[in-house]
Formats: sequence, C-alpha cells, structure tokens
Amino acid sequence: MPFNDAELKTLREKIIGLGESSIRKSYYPELRKRLDELERFKSLLDESNDAIFLIEIPSGRFVDINKAASRHLGYSTKHLLNMSMGDLVVSCDRNRLKQLFKDLVDGGTSKGKQNIVTHLRDVSGWEIPFEISVTVVKFSYEVYMVMVARDITERKEAEDKIKASLEEKNILLMEIHHRVKNNMQIISSLLSLQSRYITDEDALDVFKDSQNRVKSMAMIHEKLYMSRNFTKINFGEYIKNLTTYLFHSYVVDPDTVKLVVDVEDVNLGIDTAIPCGLIINEVVTNSIKYAFPGDRCGEISIKLWAEDENIILEISDDGVGVPNDFNILETKTLGLQLIYTLVKQLDGTIELIPHDGAKFIISFKELKYKQRI
Repeated sequence: MPFNDAELKTLREKIIGLGESSIRKSYYPELRKRLDELERFKSLLDESNDAIFLIEIPSGRFVDINKAASRHLGYSTKHLLNMSMGDLVVSCDRNRLKQLFKDLVDGGTSKGKQNIVTHLRDVSGWEIPFEISVTVVKFSYEVYMVMVARDITERKEAEDKIKASLEEKNILLMEIHHRVKNNMQIISSLLSLQSRYITDEDALDVFKDSQNRVKSMAMIHEKLYMSRNFTKINFGEYIKNLTTYLFHSYVVDPDTVKLVVDVEDVNLGIDTAIPCGLIINEVVTNSIKYAFPGDRCGEISIKLWAEDENIILEISDDGVGVPNDFNILETKTLGLQLIYTLVKQLDGTIELIPHDGAKFIISFKELKYKQRI
C-alpha cells in the first residue's frame, strides 16, 4: 500500500535510526535516496491543480489523495480519507462510473486509461463538473484505481455561452432569410400587379422574366429558412421545385412538353446556389419559350451530379435547337448574356452543343467562402 504523509514521517524517522547503527550503514544511503524520491513524487502530486485520488478496489474507498482534491471539494484530507467514491459522485452517474471501474479491473492495465465527464459534490452539496481520467495500478500485488479529476466549470460555462450565442445567431439568420424571402415575394407580387396594366407583349414578357428571376432567388432563401441549416441547401430538391414552378408559371402542357429531372443530392451554399439557380431559370425559360413553337412536342431534361470536386449541371431539350455557328459570347439577348456572366461568377465553364435541340453543360466547383457562422 502507498504511504500517506504521516506514514512517510514515521518511515523517515526509522531510516534515520538505521543510519545510527554501524551494522546497517551500508543500506542507509540507498534507503535515504528512495525516501527522498518518494517525498519528491508526493510533492509533485500535491502541486498538481488536478484532484488525484487513489481508490481501493472494490470498496471504492479513498486510500490517498493530493491537496488539490481537498481544495476543489472543500473537505479536509482526513474527512476525504473516510469517504468513498460513492459519497462524491452524483446518483445519476454512480452506475456508469461503477461499470467503468469494473471494466478497467476486469481488463487490467491492458484497458488503458478511460475518460468520462461527471459531477462530484463538494462539501456544500454543490455539483461540480469534472473530467475524470481513470486507470488501474498495482502496489505490492494489490490493485488500486488512480483517478485524476479536472474541474471543467469554466470550460462548461464557456461552452454554454458559445451554444447560447450560436443559437442567437441561428435565430437571427432564420429571421433574415425569412424577411429576404418575404421581401422578394413582395417584389415578385408588385411586378405581377404592375404587369396587369401593360398591354405590350414584349414588355409583359420582360416583366414575367424578371418576376421569375426574383422567385428563383426567393426560393433559395425559403429553402435555407426551412432547412434550419442556414449555410447549405439540397440543390437537387431545389431544382425540382424551381422547374415545377417555371412549368406552372408558363402554363406548359405536360402532355406536350415533358420535364425530366435526374439530380443527385448535392448540397450548395448560398453563394453558389443563387447564381446556379438563376442559370437554370434562364436556360429552362428559354427552352419553354423558344424550343417548341406551335404544338411541337418534346422534352426538357435537367441533370445534376458531382464528379470528383466538380459539379456538373446539364440542361437539354430536343426542340428546334440553335444554329451550328451559334456563339454564346456574341449573343445580344439578355438571358444568354446573363447565363454567361453567372457561369463566370461561379468560376465555371459552359459548353453549348447544338445537336438535336440544345444542350448546355456547365461545370463548376462549390465557391469556398469563409464560413459566416
């Protein structure tokens, strides 16, 4: 069994007595050296800010403690040495700690060190959070448990403050996305109301295009608000919602023009999702308006998938197509100019294949902006 302070004092006196006997003088220097080492080790333990307990197995009684144990819990050393682990641990954690001790003893030192977080009651009954490290040791063939307990009150308070602050930010972001979505819906509604007083077909077309662009952005904020993630949305799901809205907005007969959506669950941040959503809005709108004149039947297809670090967006139709010498860089139409500008904003590439209709293949990476929350 290890020595406490009183036993060390008695041992020192006995060793000094040995030194006075000439017959035992040859052993005296080695004994004094061992005693000094033992006292130095005891001093090191007492200087530790962590509470250290030597625990008898299986009773759980404290055999020895350092000064920090008394300091943290408010008990005197004498009082603590008449207590056991069960007297300090809160009732809800006793079985968990008992099982931990059992597992360690059954597994021996091969189990290594085990760490848990629990609460210990101090002399006033206050429950203090401790991070506890427990390991098995042997003294003279007897098995003991060494428990090192670190007071984590300040750390827990800091964690609670961070959690509260994060929750406040989440609520604020949720409110911002909600208000942005509502404001965009108001703008869209104003455009719709204003268009009722316009008789010129070209002007009406411009109003409708603008309304749908606003709606495509509003849907991003709505998705962020509904997901409670606030940083990323499931873009595949967004594509399904946006294209369904566009077909409804332009009153597309599903028996005439079929919509085929084949998308993976790719999550995108708002900085990537908004320009990408606008691109889809422009390309699909162009296909709806111009690819199927008269009663021509056909299909609009949208695919989205991840390929290594790249995200591939493919939008195609089997309509009238575009001329073989068509160059998107030389186009004068706002929609196609906007598509090219948005692809540049994504640091992506765009390819237009004018064969059996039109096919846009856009490749880009998720924009890496600093995390906002």
